[in-house]
Amino acid sequence: MAPLRILVTGTAGFLGGHVLAAVRAAGHTPLATSRRAGDIQVDLTAPGMVAAVAEALRPDLVLHLAAMARLTDCARQPDLAARVNAWLPEQLAERFGARLLMVSTDLVFDGNRAPYGPTDPVAPLSVYGATKADGEERVRCHGGRVARLPLLFGPDPSGRGASAQLRAALRSGPVMLFTNEYRTPLHAADAAAALVAEVVQPDGPPLLHLPGPERVSRFQFGQRFAAAHGLDAALLLPVECQDPERPRDAALVGEWRAARDLHAMLIDA
Repeated sequence: MAPLRILVTGTAGFLGGHVLAAVRAAGHTPLATSRRAGDIQVDLTAPGMVAAVAEALRPDLVLHLAAMARLTDCARQPDLAARVNAWLPEQLAERFGARLLMVSTDLVFDGNRAPYGPTDPVAPLSVYGATKADGEERVRCHGGRVARLPLLFGPDPSGRGASAQLRAALRSGPVMLFTNEYRTPLHAADAAAALVAEVVQPDGPPLLHLPGPERVSRFQFGQRFAAAHGLDAALLLPVECQDPERPRDAALVGEWRAARDLHAMLIDA
């Protein structure tokens, strides 16, 4: 395959650096955009900016990572969350169609009927989940594609991934982790490689899941991570999640399978 120019939005986020590395490893040219870094520092939600960036960079493909992802921020600013998570991906899909792959989330589900496959109906509990579900629908209406990701972890100097946050928290003392919230966590590098492999196939599935290799609770994940890195697991305190906006079991399933097991991923986190 000839090298392609791949526009990657939201590159200042946790997943962004892993995706840029994966694009380069696959022999393609990444074109990075975000509000704070990249080839073009821009707010893509501003009027006319999607067209301006598309004309300036002329990408062959688009991997859309940019999102407003904090549940509390979305709840406080629902209109902004809707613009970032639904309106913006629609603008990209109108221009790029199947050449766009939007990254979405397992939090579009309510957690009552896991594990969830790509064809299962969404039922979001939070403003974040609802705006991402809306964005998915808009993207697909314009021929774009969607990849749902689970909880991501892995090395991150800024401390935003699940494992980086856990490591930092354990340095400060006891950490409370949910025993009744289940996910299928995935290493960000594995997620990034899968996203790059998918975006270069515009005739691929319109909606896919990229689940991690195991379904585990947040508490089980913490225990496994602590064991893999010689950290004090006694500092992990089991608690039950009571938040009505967080699904209790958002485990994903799909045709894609991770090449590494969870232990290998945790060692690399």
